Amino acid sequence: MDLDTKWVPMKWPCGPLEIARRSRLRSFSPELKETLEAWAQPSALELLKGSPVNCLVVDWANGKPEDSAQQQALKPLLEAGLWHGISFVGRVAMKDGAGAAVAAARAAGLSAVLLRYASGQSFELPAIMQLSREKAVGETVSTIFCTSDNVWPGVNLETLDEESARAGATANPWVDSNAWFSLLAGALEPGKTLWLDSDPPDSSSLLHPANYGLAVADSRAYGSRWVISLDDKLRGALPKGDPRAKGVWEKLCEALAFFETHRDWQAFQSEGTLAVFSDFRGEDAYFSGEVLNLLNRRQVQLQIVERSRPLPAPDQELKAALWLDKDAPSAAQLGQFLAFVRQGGLLIATAYWGPPEVKPTQGEPSLHYDLYNLGSGQIAVAEEGFQAPDQVAVDAHLLLSRRNDVVRLYNRSTVNCHSSVDPAHKRRVVQVLNYSVKPADSVTLWVNDEVKSARLWQPGTNQPVTLQGVATSPGMEFRLPPLSLYCALEFEGATL
Repeated sequence: MDLDTKWVPMKWPCGPLEIARRSRLRSFSPELKETLEAWAQPSALELLKGSPVNCLVVDWANGKPEDSAQQQALKPLLEAGLWHGISFVGRVAMKDGAGAAVAAARAAGLSAVLLRYASGQSFELPAIMQLSREKAVGETVSTIFCTSDNVWPGVNLETLDEESARAGATANPWVDSNAWFSLLAGALEPGKTLWLDSDPPDSSSLLHPANYGLAVADSRAYGSRWVISLDDKLRGALPKGDPRAKGVWEKLCEALAFFETHRDWQAFQSEGTLAVFSDFRGEDAYFSGEVLNLLNRRQVQLQIVERSRPLPAPDQELKAALWLDKDAPSAAQLGQFLAFVRQGGLLIATAYWGPPEVKPTQGEPSLHYDLYNLGSGQIAVAEEGFQAPDQVAVDAHLLLSRRNDVVRLYNRSTVNCHSSVDPAHKRRVVQVLNYSVKPADSVTLWVNDEVKSARLWQPGTNQPVTLQGVATSPGMEFRLPPLSLYCALEFEGATL
C-alpha cells in the first residue's frame, strides 16, 4: 500500500485522547466535550457527503493510558468511513513503542500513520513524517510529508477582526503566508507532497469565521495541501445544522473542489527571472527563508535552487542569481556562474569570487553594492555583506530591475500572485490571492507578454470568463473584478 498524493486531508479531533488533552486547558467546557464525543460517531461523517474530503487524520496513540480507549472508540467511525471509501491516517506521537501502535493501526484498516518522531524503524504501514520546517526541506522524507510550524494566512490580526491590522516595514499591511515555504519544499523535494498543518485562530462566534478558503488557496496555489482544521465553534455548530456554520463549510468545500478540478496547475513550473541559491538548512535556514518570504511579498517570481545544484537551464529566461550563503560556490559551480555573467547575467552575492584582475565600480550609492563588470554582465557584491533579510529582498529586486518583472499587481496592498508555466503546451496561469477579509477592488494584473486575452477562473464557477487585455509598452494589463478571495488567469499561446 502506497501513500496517495491525491488525498484531501482533514483533521478529525475526537475521542478519549483529545478529550484528555483538551481537559487540561482552561478553555475546556462541557460543550467542547460533547463535540469531541459527537465527532467520534459514524453519523458525523454525513458532513463529508458531496465534499472533496477523502482522508481523515485521527489521533491514534501518544503513549498515554487513553490510547486503548481511543482506538476502541474509533472503531465504529473507521468501519463507517472505510465503507464509504474514506481513508484514515492515524497520528502516532510517541518516541518509544511506535511499532505496536502502527501494527494496531494496520489491523484496524488505517491507510497510513502520521509520525511525530522518527524511530528509524520500518513499518508494514506507510508512514508520513511530521517535521519542523528546518528538517523538512532537502532531507530524505516520505512521499507525503507534513510540517506543523506554519502560519495562519491572512492580514496580521485581521482574520477575525476586520478593524485591526499590523503594518509591515513598507507601511502596507503585514501579510502572513506559507507561500514561500511551499515553493521551497516543492523545489527541494520535487515529486513529493507537502501537508501544511495549521489550526485556525479561535473564534468567539460564527459572525467572523476564520478565512478557511484562503487557507486552501494559500497552500494549493503554491503547490502544497493544507490539512483542513476547523475551530471549536464551527465544529460544535455543524452537527446541529446551524445555517451560518453550514455556509462556512460550503464555502470551504467550494474552494477545495475548485483546486481539485484544476489539479493540473500544480504540475506547472514556477516562473521567475531570479534564481535564489542557498543551503536552506541549519544556520542558513532562517535568513534564507525570510528572504524568500519577503521576495514573495514583493511579487518577485523566482526559482529556488539548493546551492549544490546547477543553474536553471538557459531556456528558462533567467536574468539574475542571488547567492545567499557566506560559503563560496564550488569550483565547478563558480565556472557556471561566471559563464552566466559573461553572457549578460547578474550575480548578487555577499563576497566577490570572480577574476582578481577585475576591479569594482561604484554602483548606485543608496544600494551600497560594488559592481564588477564581466563580459556582458555584472557581479553585484554587498559592501558590508548581507545584513538584514528585508534589505536583501529590496536590493535584489532593485538590482534585478522592474524591467525584468514577470508579473505586477497594481492597487494590491493585500493581494499577491504566483505565475507558473507549462512550456510544453505554451500555457501560463497566474493565481491571484487576496489576504484581507475585505474585497480587493480595482486590482490590475500586468504580464510581460502580448497575449490579448485570458480566461478568468474563480471558485464557485464552472466556466471561465474571458478578460480582454490592454496593451502597454511592454506587456498587457488585465483589470480584475472585485476580488474577495482568489482568481486565476489562464493564458494560452504565451511567449515562454
